[in-house]
Amino acid sequence: MTTELLQAVDDLTLPRNVKVPTDDGHTWATEDPLLVQLQEAVSSSLSSGSGSGGAPWTRNVLDSDALHQAAIITSTIGDWCRIAGATVTRDPVQDLRAWYAKRLSTRDPETFYLGMLQTWVTTIRTIVNPPKTLQILGACPVCKEVTYTNSAGETVSNPLVMTYRPDTANMHRAARASCRVCGTVWQGVEAMEELDTELREGDTPTQTLPNEVEVL
Repeated sequence: MTTELLQAVDDLTLPRNVKVPTDDGHTWATEDPLLVQLQEAVSSSLSSGSGSGGAPWTRNVLDSDALHQAAIITSTIGDWCRIAGATVTRDPVQDLRAWYAKRLSTRDPETFYLGMLQTWVTTIRTIVNPPKTLQILGACPVCKEVTYTNSAGETVSNPLVMTYRPDTANMHRAARASCRVCGTVWQGVEAMEELDTELREGDTPTQTLPNEVEVL
């Protein structure tokens, strides 16, 4: 499990190379560590030119959820450092690496820390790169409904909705579709294949899965 723990720490504290789509195919770029991306989501420099290194009061808060999560994560990492005997700097990247170095000499259970770190990875990625949402036109193949009631109490067409992340290694595996009437969920490659087949063969005219997320 030590390898998994280090991987989670690296995801949060080290930059990584990512493939970026371009008009000519793909190119490679360097992505900031997730903890740095979270900090960037919290604030940005004023147009006065104070620069990214300016004092905190020269920045604008952009995302209240990012601010809340950043405060919790930074505080928790600080607590871990104090327990492990590492110096707390309030820089979450530096502090998390320092905590990991200290805990290598201990034998405390890793399961709790691994679960927490992996949760942070998922949370930050959702904040800085929220999943795309697509509406699937037509009826739900399970309940056959063609409309649903939204949060405003309005009757709206097309109850099927799909979320996906185009930047993931396996976009189709991560895609998730659901019906806002009966609550049926399709997730994973096999389930998405099943949904695509049901949409194609349904009695009510429907739209098949959008091409960019169609299961191959």
